[in-house]
Order: sequence, then structure tokens, then C-alpha cells
Amino acid sequence: MAIGAVWALGMAGLVVSSAPASGQAAVEPGRGSAYAQGYKIDPRSGRLSFALTYGMALAGHQNTVAVGEARSLDLGVIGTTLAGAGCDGGDPTLPKEDQPQPLVVRSGEDGAAEGKTETENGVEKQASADSSPLATSVATTAATGDRAAVLIGSTRSETSSGIVDGVRVARAVTDVSEISVAVDALVIKGLRWEASWQSAPQEKVTGSFTIEGIEIAGQAQPTSGDAFQDLAQANAALTPLGIEISPPTVRNESGISFVDPLRIGIVPSDARDGAVGGVIGVLQPVREALVDALIEFDCGNASYVTIADLALGSVTGAGSLNIELGGVTATSADLGATSLLGSLPPPPAPSAPALPDSSSGSVGTGGSTGSSAGGSSASGGSGAVTPVDAQPAASNTTETATTPLERIAGSRGGPLVLVGLGGLLLLGALAELDRRKMRKAQRSVPMEALV
Repeated sequence: MAIGAVWALGMAGLVVSSAPASGQAAVEPGRGSAYAQGYKIDPRSGRLSFALTYGMALAGHQNTVAVGEARSLDLGVIGTTLAGAGCDGGDPTLPKEDQPQPLVVRSGEDGAAEGKTETENGVEKQASADSSPLATSVATTAATGDRAAVLIGSTRSETSSGIVDGVRVARAVTDVSEISVAVDALVIKGLRWEASWQSAPQEKVTGSFTIEGIEIAGQAQPTSGDAFQDLAQANAALTPLGIEISPPTVRNESGISFVDPLRIGIVPSDARDGAVGGVIGVLQPVREALVDALIEFDCGNASYVTIADLALGSVTGAGSLNIELGGVTATSADLGATSLLGSLPPPPAPSAPALPDSSSGSVGTGGSTGSSAGGSSASGGSGAVTPVDAQPAASNTTETATTPLERIAGSRGGPLVLVGLGGLLLLGALAELDRRKMRKAQRSVPMEALV
């Protein structure tokens, strides 16, 4: 879900001018983004997560630019570790270009509107994008795992963002056919997560999580229609097995609609940890000898040993293991207005007209008195107001205020014309370079940073 949140916030932060697309007069394109995932295997050591995420779909748009993306597998920290330089300074264990790659489709590219499809690691990826604008993506995974431990059924993650039937909306949906734990000790069928954010012409936000049914030890359980209540009751059957279910949370935060994943965690269990711990203790000397031999043969094997230790530690009490099913986010809004000039100071207030001074009998201008410096009226201090047109004006004051512009010395043209033209040309060149840089950034920013 962190990928979805960051991606959505990144898409929200990209601001460009919003002009209605051709033929789209009712609703401006605005912006939007959506994220959906199939499932995540998350072994942890302390606070460090080594999660692997399968079947991700992302879609986003801003103004008339739309991007659809589908991923089969995100290796996370493990991928970063394997892509690093070898322990002896040689080639990495698994270079980044050899790791699973996303299918990314941008509006304006050849075949983007028709859509593209790829299959990778058993995951079918589909994505399309056009300038209407509308971006879509789908990631479909096959069932994986073993009923003896955990079996995750097929999943389908689907997202869209843009204008649909005159409505600006972002939508994300994940469907999981079933999840089976510990030889069908618990089976949950028909899980569905959905988040939708419509921002125009009216705002409408929805989020939901539903299930079709629950079986415990092969027996179908009565359901109340409230998936959260039904899952809480199922926890009682899983506690002796050291397994705990955390139902999803539906929430709206920072302008994003979240429907969190269903988390199945392996928690401490005296019976399980005691049995497994005894076996691990007996095998520890053999394990150490084997690890030493593998690393001596090739120091690059240390990466695989670390991954194996994480997987084993997650079920023996040395670490933890969470399985996250589903999880979706969606957001949509208008484009924020901006100004390249920034915040300008307010214009100066107009000068107040001069008013007669009743105490001095003269018109006050800039705090000065009239013909009497001592503050008396022209009529001998009687206090009467002297008419304005009766006041003599100093010749130098009148001349300064009424000097025509044509009498001011100066000439047109000259070297300053060339300086001005040169400045305009330089400003135009800088604006063009900035525009090209922004366009290049839009094409090259990874999807998780748009977000």
C-alpha cells in the first residue's frame, strides 16, 4: 500500500494547465490516480521488511496525459540487494535489467490507445492510455502456494483513471478467488476490495470490502453480511495455530480513498514454536557447515542464505511473516492553479484628495499649512474657511505639477532598445528550455514517483 500512497501523492503533486480535451466540454480532465495489488508476502526481521508484491495495477492521468502500468512482481529490498555489486566487486547476483519489468503505456505512444498485453512470471499484464484522457491497467495472477500451508487463489487487480461517460473518476478493484490456510483449517472465498473517487461533475467517494463465505475445518460458517464481523469470529479458530487475521480498514486520508489489505500474520504459538524450535536446534550444526561451504564456494551465495533465513525465521519466532491480500487506493481532483510570477504585492493605495483645514483656514497638502505659518486664518484668525480658489499658489509648485511630458528632455531609440530586445530573446529561450525540461521529466519519472 505504501507504493500506492506514494504514487497517488506524486500524481497529485504534478500541476500543469488544465484545458478541456477536444469534444469534452462538460468536465475538465483534472487529475487522478489509482492503485491495486493482488497479494504481498512480507517476511520481516525486526523492523526491516523484505516484502514481495504480486499482481499490481496502476493508472493515472493529469490534464490530457494518461499513464497505465501493470507489474507482475516487485522484489522490493530483496531486488535492490540482488542488483548491487557482487561481494568480490564483480557483477551483481541479479542485475536490475534481468528482474521483472513493468508494462508502462503512455498516451500519445504508438498502440497506447488500443492497449498492450504481456505475460511475465505467470502474471498477465494489460495497460492502455489515451488523451481523452483515460488510463487503464489489469494484472491477473494464477493460484499459488500449497493447501498444506497457505494457498492463494487467482487474483485480478484492475485500475482506471480519467473521464468515463462525462465523469472524472479514478477506480481500483482487486478480486481474490480464495485463501486457504493450514490444510483448509480456514478458507475465505470471493474476496473483493473496491475504491472509487469521483471528483466531477459531482464528488462521490466510495470504498468497500466484501467476502462470499468462510469455511472452518471444512464446515461453511453462517455469514452476517458484514465481512469485518465474520472475519473477527474466524480468528478464534486460528489462534491455536498461531495465525491471526487483521480485517481491512476503509478510510479517506489526505484526499485519497484507502481500502487496506487483509493481513494474515503468523504470531507466537507455544505448540508450534516448541516443535519447530527443537528441530532447528538439532539441525543447527549441519546448517552452519552447509552455509560456510556455500559461501566459500561463492560469496554471492550469502544473498540466498539471507533470504532462506528470513523465510525460516518468520515461522520459528525469530522474525515474523505477514500475507497481505488485496488493497486498493484511488484519488481524483481538479488541477490546482498556479502562477509563474508567484505572489505579487498589492497595488499602492490611491492618494486621498486634499481637504480644507478648518483650524488654519487653508487647504492642507502633504501636512503643510497655507499662507499663514502660525496657524491663523487669512481673515485674521476668525476661524472661517477660506475658499480654495482664493488661495494664492506658489509659482514653483504650480510649474512642477503641470510640466507637460513633452518638455522633459530625452530621445527615442538608442542603445537601450538593443538591450531590451536582447532581454526578450533571452527570456524566450529560457522559457523554451524550461518547457522541454518539464516534458522530458514527465516522460522519464518512474510510476512510483508520479504517484
